Amino acid sequence: MQEDLNAYERAVSRLVKVPLNDNEFAALVSFVFNVGVGNFEKSDLLRLLNRGWYEQVPVQLNRWNKCNGHVLGGLARRRAAEGALWRKREDEKGDFV
Repeated sequence: MQEDLNAYERAVSRLVKVPLNDNEFAALVSFVFNVGVGNFEKSDLLRLLNRGWYEQVPVQLNRWNKCNGHVLGGLARRRAAEGALWRKREDEKGDFV
């Protein structure tokens, strides 16, 4: 599992061209772990982020909540948690899973 996680961390580090704080980085690693590096690499989310449009990331995350065109509750909750972690200030305390 740690080797897999390291691979997703490396992918985020390689593909994202703008600075990230720890929470932003963690949210993206969670997302890429779930959707895959290839999907992340060609996503609007990455394209917008690399333009510096940080505020678009939670919006884009929420678009990835479907399977075969149907919204899945588990994916919607996961994307909401990733979006909340993305927005969370580094000096705030709390857990996101």
